[in-house]
Formats: sequence, C-alpha cells, structure tokens
Amino acid sequence: MNGGVKVTATLGSPVLGELPFLDALIEYEMAMHHGMADKFERAIAIPAYGNIPSPILRRMIGGQLIPCCSSPIACHADNTVEYISKRLDVGMADCLDDKKRIKVNMTGGAYKSYHLPFPIQSITHIVWFAVGDRRGIKKSLHRMTSIGKKRSVGYGRVIDWTIEAVEQDWSWFATTQSGIVLMRPLPDCNDLPQDMLGARKDYGAVQPPMWHPSRYMDRVVPC
Repeated sequence: MNGGVKVTATLGSPVLGELPFLDALIEYEMAMHHGMADKFERAIAIPAYGNIPSPILRRMIGGQLIPCCSSPIACHADNTVEYISKRLDVGMADCLDDKKRIKVNMTGGAYKSYHLPFPIQSITHIVWFAVGDRRGIKKSLHRMTSIGKKRSVGYGRVIDWTIEAVEQDWSWFATTQSGIVLMRPLPDCNDLPQDMLGARKDYGAVQPPMWHPSRYMDRVVPC
C-alpha cells in the first residue's frame, strides 16, 4: 500500500561526493536483484525510464515519469576535501600473474596510479521524503550497508535505516505559509505550481540514473 514515508540514513563515516537520490539507490538495488543491472556508459544511450520495478511510486509531470521522492536532505554537514590515492607497490609485483609482469601500465587500466581530491561531507543523518510501499522500501534498503563513492575504502557507511510513515506528501513539493517549496529536480514545464518557491532553472537529469547524459533535459532544481 502506497503512503507517505520519511526515510533516514544514520551514517558512521563521511560521504564522498554528492549525496545520492534514494529512488536511484533503490532502483539500482532492484536492478541487481532482478538481474537487470547492465553497466551503462556515458557514450551509450540507455533504455527509456520506467522498466525497473520500484517500491517508490512514480507519477507523470511535464510528459515525464518521475519518482515520488525528494532530494537528499543533509543534517549537520561539514564539507571538506580529502585525497584518495592508488599506486601499485613495486614490492608486490611478484603477486601478479607471470604474463602481466612483462609490462605493467601505470597510466591506465587496473593499475593506474592516481592522487585525486574528492569532496567529503561529514554527516550524521540523511533524510528523504517519498511516497511508496513502506515494506518494499525497507526490504530494498536492508541490503544497503553504504552509500556514495569509494565505499570499498570505508566511506558512506550506513549504521541504520529508519522508515517512518508520515501523513504529508513532501516528495515533490512541501507546502508552507509562504508558498510551495520544490523538493526535487523536476521537468521545467507548465505543470509546475505558479507560486513555487526555492527553485532555479537548470539542465540535467530528473530520472535515475541521474549521471547519464541521455536523461538530461531542461529542469528546475531546489536551491
């Protein structure tokens, strides 16, 4: 049964990179579960949105099917920068296969060396508001133990997921005394409320995966 939910992630380590969209996290998990998680590349067009099942409700606006889920809301964020490094230790070269030791490419591929800056957000909690099947959302999130980038080295560790039922639908908009506040990226269209607050025009994705250029369009985003 679909209803309003408030989802809270309690974190045990900082998140590297941008905070993830909950609908994107769940759809990726569902794709993995159903054997549909093909590895997409930016240069390759991806299928039309809506084929992956999700416990989060989707609705049409501006001719686009959009998940009913807000952008991530950070609590107690402290932004810093950390460097992530990787280098093949020459002393460990004997661990490589004999054929791979003939010539090791250190500028590309699996053994590429790097020392790159990444934005780090020290956050205690992340909150999303959504509409969907509470049990389905809880089941999907139960398998997620970390979020963000570089999870393999300890970033974005999730201590606990909390899913609470709420009466309000704050997935797309939140009603205030001053007007209607935008809560997630939506298509820039005539279906938007005329008195909408906290929004600016932008160009990017409104559907998962948010990083893929095939999803880019004129949109409005919270500000």
